[in-house]
Amino acid sequence: MRGAPATVNIFGFRVKNTSLRGAAEAILDRSEKGLRENIFFVNAHCVNIAAKNPAYRKILSRADCVFADGVGIALASIVAGQALRDNINGTDLFPVLCDIAAQRKIPIALLGARPDIVQRCADRMTSRYPGLNIVCALDGYFGPEKDDEVIAKINASGAKVLLVARGVPIQETWIDQLGHRIEVPQVMAVGGLFDFYSGHVMRAPLVMRRLGLEWLVRLAQEPRRLFRRYVIGNPVFLYRTFRLRIQGRSNLRNRLS
Repeated sequence: MRGAPATVNIFGFRVKNTSLRGAAEAILDRSEKGLRENIFFVNAHCVNIAAKNPAYRKILSRADCVFADGVGIALASIVAGQALRDNINGTDLFPVLCDIAAQRKIPIALLGARPDIVQRCADRMTSRYPGLNIVCALDGYFGPEKDDEVIAKINASGAKVLLVARGVPIQETWIDQLGHRIEVPQVMAVGGLFDFYSGHVMRAPLVMRRLGLEWLVRLAQEPRRLFRRYVIGNPVFLYRTFRLRIQGRSNLRNRLS
C-alpha cells in the first residue's frame, strides 16, 4: 500500500504498518545489528485485557514494536481511518521468520509451553526448514525462583531472536520486567504459538483464516476455555471500537476505555 504510514495509532498503541515478510525481515535485520527490542502483538483480546489492566496497558504502550494481530484490530484501524497493510500475527509470522533465519543462519530460541510441546515445535521447524538453528528450547513452567537459571541458559545459547510463549499478559510482563537482563537482541511475545507448530492444536483452514474466522475454529476446539474470550470478548471489543469512533477518530487512535 504505497503512501501508507509506517506506524498507526490504535487505542493509543503505536502499531507497525508493514507486510508479513517485511516484519520478519526487519526483526532479523535488527537482530543481526544487535539492537535490543521487545516485540509484542495486540489483538481484540489484548485490548480488552489492557482496558482493565493499567500495568499491561503501559507495557504495550512502551514496547519497542507492536504488531496488529487479527481481524478485530484490522477493523478498528479502518474505523479509525488508518487501514493496515497486513495482519501481522505471530502464528503466520513464525514460519516466515524461520525460513529467512535458516537462509541467513540466524539462531533463535524458544521459551514457553510444556517441555514436550516446545521440543516438538523445535523439532518440526528444524525439519521443515533445513539449516534453521534453534539453539535453545525451554518450557514456560517456571516461577520467579527459576528466572536467573532460565535467563542464564538463554544468554548462553547465543540466540539472536527469542520467542516467549507464556500467555497474555504474563509473557509481556516477564519480558518487560526482566528484558534488561536478556542478551538476545530481539525478544517476542507469541502466546500459544508453540501449540500450533508442535501439532498439539490444529489451525483453522486457510480459507477461514483469510475470512477472519479462525477464532471460530479455536472456540470449537476449546469452548470452555475460550468462550469468555470470544463469545463475550468480541462484542465488548466492538463496543469499545464504535463507542470511541462516535466520539471521534482521534479518540480511537489515542484512547482506550
